Amino acid sequence: MTDLVFDVTVCLLLVSASVGLVVTADAGASTSADHAAIDADGVASSLATSTATVNYSLAPGVEVADPSLLDAGGVDPRELDRTAHGSLAGLLARATLGATTIDGVRLTRARDDFRTRTAARVASELPTRGVSVAVAWTPFPGAPVRATDTLGPEPPSSTTVHSATLDVPSGFPAARDDAVAASDDGFDAVARVVANRTVSGLFPPALARLALRGDEPVSTLMTHRYERAGALVNASVAPEVAREETRVANADLAAALAPRFADAMRARYDTPRAAAEAVSVGRVTIVVRTWSA
Repeated sequence: MTDLVFDVTVCLLLVSASVGLVVTADAGASTSADHAAIDADGVASSLATSTATVNYSLAPGVEVADPSLLDAGGVDPRELDRTAHGSLAGLLARATLGATTIDGVRLTRARDDFRTRTAARVASELPTRGVSVAVAWTPFPGAPVRATDTLGPEPPSSTTVHSATLDVPSGFPAARDDAVAASDDGFDAVARVVANRTVSGLFPPALARLALRGDEPVSTLMTHRYERAGALVNASVAPEVAREETRVANADLAAALAPRFADAMRARYDTPRAAAEAVSVGRVTIVVRTWSA
């Protein structure tokens, strides 16, 4: 079985970063050393094209989901080892998605080691000074579901900061076009589209069912992930998960999440169309900032 099934913390296939870069200069006081600032565009391009392999363990997730599996006779520690390969940008996006939160509460800890090792690997490729990287994913700005991470320090307030933005496919089902099409029917309709695609990205039905039927620690990690999501959105999915009815469980999660999405959209956007046009389920945004160190 592949890492896609075993690594059930996200269960998605993240394609390599291949989207164009947008380079801007942030507002800030200029300094005489600005000519020495690292090229933000170059750093972003390197993240998109350079590849790496990261070895990590699912042990942090298992420790939360069922600590007894780590005891002697539980799971062979070798069954927890995983390997991920891809562009640095893709690895960063995948690691960050593993830290998805709902109302600020982490959904899982299974990618903690992956995040740590990916951050170290990417940092080893970055200049030691004068650069920071921010990674962010959310179904739409202002949503209660999000994932973020940062590498490097905040730039000084006294220098000009240059930035380059790189969008990486999240692997979640596309939502924006359908959300726009639904916008004539109001915020609730837009929210239902986005909630359904968000849950489908977090729990791809076929892969989630395969994981539930798998050996330890795969089945326990997926069960824990579903039950954790249910608790965070106030939806009971344990019976469906026990019967391996992932599409039904997903529908329950999406139904509980949609009203919260609708409320967040109403609070932030003037119209359903504006909310739909801001939908960003399908991409992870990486922002590189550089300055003269």
